[in-house]
Amino acid sequence: MATFDTKKKDFDLVVVLEAFQRCRQSDDTLVLREYLRAFTEMCRFFKLTGTLFGFVARDLEDKIRILNEHLAADEVHYVTVQSMIQHEVDHDLTKVIRGNLKSGSRTLLRLHRALEFILVFMSRLRTGEENEKSSVIASEVYNQTLSRFNTWILRKMAGVAMYMLPSKKSLIDVMCKQDYESVMRTLGEVVTSGQPLYDITQRVYEDKDLLELP
Repeated sequence: MATFDTKKKDFDLVVVLEAFQRCRQSDDTLVLREYLRAFTEMCRFFKLTGTLFGFVARDLEDKIRILNEHLAADEVHYVTVQSMIQHEVDHDLTKVIRGNLKSGSRTLLRLHRALEFILVFMSRLRTGEENEKSSVIASEVYNQTLSRFNTWILRKMAGVAMYMLPSKKSLIDVMCKQDYESVMRTLGEVVTSGQPLYDITQRVYEDKDLLELP
């Protein structure tokens, strides 16, 4: 069974914060490239746990790859979250595969759902006690958010992986590049910057009736 590796890692929360801040424009459009930059670093968090959350990292990497390929092929329509979704709605592309690429709207929706879990988890970490079990926090947040979108087998895999997580302070000390006090300060800024991205994206999907894309 995979265990939590206590070797020091270099997950950089500041990269996530800066990408979140640059993602949201003054008119509330969301720059897709910056959204993906934030997720690329968050994906590193799961990769750095090794085999423990390897299945999560692989899934996120695949979705980031799909959206980056859409962006590289069409920087006009895929430059923002809103322009991408509008383009795919207008051309009936939200449920289809173009060549080897799945719909950008469908792919982003999966990242959007993951973002809800990540933001609530970060918020709970920020307010929890130092010695509180991050495994308990993660499990509670997962059951409130992402679990309803996952298959039975994924829920079981996630449950086993989360069970292995250490205390809040140990998790931060091991996984993060910055020291514990710096991370605690930055967590609040990340949640404050990230929550509007989630809310704006949620409204876009609601307005287009796309929240249940298969």
